[in-house]
Amino acid sequence: MRNKLVAAVAALVVCAPAASQPHACVDVALVLAVDGSGSVSDQEYAFQKSAIAAAFRDRGVLSALNKAGAVAVSAVFWGDGEFAVQQLGWFVVVGGDGAEPFAHAVEGAQRLVFGNTDIGSGIWSALDMFADPRFCAERSIVNISGDGKETIAPKQRQRASLYAARLRARKMGVTINALTISDEQKDLASYYAREVILGAEAFVMDVRKEADFAAAIRRKLIRELSPQIVARLHD
Repeated sequence: MRNKLVAAVAALVVCAPAASQPHACVDVALVLAVDGSGSVSDQEYAFQKSAIAAAFRDRGVLSALNKAGAVAVSAVFWGDGEFAVQQLGWFVVVGGDGAEPFAHAVEGAQRLVFGNTDIGSGIWSALDMFADPRFCAERSIVNISGDGKETIAPKQRQRASLYAARLRARKMGVTINALTISDEQKDLASYYAREVILGAEAFVMDVRKEADFAAAIRRKLIRELSPQIVARLHD
């Protein structure tokens, strides 16, 4: 019975016209935008993937997913804006059930992104997933992680600047939260607070070394999946 419910909600995420069927909305839509730029080694990239997969198997995160209701989750892996962003499809978790297929997909995603730290390109690709007119969610969140600031350099085919991506997110009513890894740039969290995050309840979570990423991503997911009145108590 639960499998049928998951399948039904999954179909509603991409098929139900939001204007005519508002009841078909998922409660939360969440896109994880993962840094795959050149400053991230293959080992660090693999560690990020395994940490995200482990988070979606964690009891605390599963409990938060359960309380959140119907949750559509996906991931984009971003790097240089000159090249295509690596993107997963939507996975729907209902009552906490259905997280494992997403965890498995994240683990199996081979690295296709490198180059400059084009944060705007990553956010823009996440926003594209929300922009389908058939898509409907009560809350839409981009969960971006990164270890550097936006690269400022001439580009021929850059998809979007960070400024343009944030402007689009504001118009769409999308919240942007961040997880920074500031082992090399000590002011990175303050930079993300000023230039990246967006929304009344938006926040930055900072770690100083890669090893702390796994625990931080679990805490971050629990915080942003929680009802907003509860999330504020964690500030």
